[in-house]
Amino acid sequence: MKKIDEENIKLKTAISLRRLLESNKNYPHNENDVDAIVKSYGKISDEGDIRKATVSNILNAKSVAKSTTLILILEAMGFSLTDFAKTYYSISEPDIVAFKKFLLSRE
Repeated sequence: MKKIDEENIKLKTAISLRRLLESNKNYPHNENDVDAIVKSYGKISDEGDIRKATVSNILNAKSVAKSTTLILILEAMGFSLTDFAKTYYSISEPDIVAFKKFLLSRE
């Protein structure tokens, strides 16, 4: 795989997972299910039994997610691979450029 392809996969995966996580944060919920909605890296880590650093690295495009880890993250957030795929394939080149700028601004 070309280096640029792997980089785009990391970026698109991170953007997709961040968008899904953001949709959880904006999800209207009642008081009874407030604990069921995953809204943070820590909660993903706890629910998926994944190191928090691993979750952070994937959502910040610092590492490529193995398929098992990706599935664990998605399930912890309450999403399916189909949800992920729809989000992943909706990402445009301008989205990637904007995300790269966002990541650079945080360094």
